[in-house]
This record gives sequence, C-alpha cells and structure tokens, in this order.
Amino acid sequence: MRISLAILILFAIGLSSCGTPKTTAQFYHTHKHKEGVANFKMPGWLIWIGGGIAQSAVQDPNAKAGLRLARKVKKLRFMATEGDNPITAAEVSDFITNIRSTGYEDLLIVQDGSSTVHMLSREKKEKLKNLVILVNDEEEFVFMDMKSRLKYEDLTGLANSFLKNKEEEKPAEEPAEEQNEPVMAEKKPRA
Repeated sequence: MRISLAILILFAIGLSSCGTPKTTAQFYHTHKHKEGVANFKMPGWLIWIGGGIAQSAVQDPNAKAGLRLARKVKKLRFMATEGDNPITAAEVSDFITNIRSTGYEDLLIVQDGSSTVHMLSREKKEKLKNLVILVNDEEEFVFMDMKSRLKYEDLTGLANSFLKNKEEEKPAEEPAEEQNEPVMAEKKPRA
C-alpha cells in the first residue's frame, strides 16, 4: 500500500511539473513543432567559426566589433511565427513567471496595445549567462534564447566602439561663411 501511494505521489508531482515549461529549453521544445512556427538552434562552435570567417571578410568596424562578441555566444535558439500565433499570451505569461522564479530578471518590458516585448537576463559572476527576448502579438511571436559568456565590459566596449565610429563618421562642420558688410570708401577731404 505504501509503495503504491508513493508511486501515485511521484506521478502527480511529475504531471504537475510538466504543465508549464520552467526553462527556456522546455518552452522551445514545447512550441517548436506547432503549425506555423519556424525555428532553429545554433550551437556555439558554429557561431564561433562563422563569426571568425565573417570577421575577415567585413570591413565595417562596427560589424567587426559585433562579430568579436558573437564569438562569446555558446548557444542560440530562435522561434518565430507570422500571420497566426499559435502560442497564447497566457502561455507566454506563465513561462515568464516561471523563468523569473529561476533567476531571470527583467531588463526591458515594452507594451503597446496588444503587443508586448520582454527582455530578460540571468547573470552569474558578473557575466551575462542567458538572455531571453520575447515579442508577443496576436499575429506574431518571436522567441530568442542565447546562452553566452559575455561580460558587461564587453557590451560597454561595443557601445563605445559604435559611438566612437559614429563620431568619426560625422562630417566636419563647415565654418560659417563670414558675412562681409559692404565697405564704404573713406571720405577724405580734398585739399
């Protein structure tokens, strides 16, 4: 009797934990096969190699700085829908609540009508370990999950690089043309 009760309790706990995805991987795997959902997963080694190849071909300093950071990405998951969104707002809300309970913090929340953008992150030892971006609308949905080893100094350096390059691109301001007032001839007395 005790064994069957223990099995029943474990089964109930297992079912309750499967109800709502508690991790980004579970959320991705739960929804990636729904009709109308496009998805891909890219391992870090492929991003590292692609970033290295692209860095040698790119001339733009901003792009080169971004590609240097891309080499610190461990894994990338992406999922998107267009036209009809099979992922409900309630599922997204439950997912966000669950990942907040596992250490994710809000970086940005933007709401405009029925559209909502959430950007959440989880850090460890002053490194950005996980970044999740969710864009939810009645017709569209975007999910991006990135695992990385980015430091905040890396992001600050990238922002400073963009700002420096933007300042260098500004054309030098032309000096304002001097407006010459008409010169009147001096009147000298005739002698």
